[in-house]
Amino acid sequence: MSNISIAICDDLAEERQNLAKMVRNYCGRYRLNPVLRMFSSGDELLNTFSQPGQFQLIFLDIYMPGCSGTDTARRIRAMDRDVAILFATTSQDHGLESFEIQASDYLVKPFQQAEVDRALDWCLEHIPEPKRCLSVLSEGERRELPLSSIQYIDVYGHRARIHTSREVVVARRCLDDLEEAISSRDFLRCHRCALINMNYVQGMEGNDFRMSDDSLIPISSASLSQIRSQFIDWTYFKAWGQA
Repeated sequence: MSNISIAICDDLAEERQNLAKMVRNYCGRYRLNPVLRMFSSGDELLNTFSQPGQFQLIFLDIYMPGCSGTDTARRIRAMDRDVAILFATTSQDHGLESFEIQASDYLVKPFQQAEVDRALDWCLEHIPEPKRCLSVLSEGERRELPLSSIQYIDVYGHRARIHTSREVVVARRCLDDLEEAISSRDFLRCHRCALINMNYVQGMEGNDFRMSDDSLIPISSASLSQIRSQFIDWTYFKAWGQA
């Protein structure tokens, strides 16, 4: 039986329990073992959230005291680009925000078991494979960096600076070597000195990629058209599951 880590965040205990029951019903039919964590506020969830991959699915109410569901989702998305976020709320007014946050689904209360089943069907089909890591030696210490946490890598001299969602790790590795070790469709060599994780791209601005931390990463002018096409193809693949 496979484990699946799920967070349910709602300020109303009855709503949390009802949704948890539906999730358990679904998982029981497919021989999944749900590891459920309940949270009564966005602040409580954020205080617990420590690293990418901690949860595979997060159900979020929108209207909660303190940090709203949409603000909570934005902060989580900045730390973990892969986690499936599903809004479960009483309002239909936040569809555009949920799209911008890249939410997997938007359930309007009161919803039925069939609606939860459909949302979980889609999410489980798109949950990434087990987390792959990049192994590097930094300051004499062996580090295992989840690929999903790496935003981009830039190189100056003989040092690679690996920018993750939480820190910058410096290693004596050439970019060709790192690119080969990563070997992931999500990463794009946009310049001889830069490798980006396209999950963290906000958009293209001229000859640069604007990253989620607002850094500008240069695009090789000689390969601008090719790199733009690769990014567009990747975006299409992420949205529709085909190149």
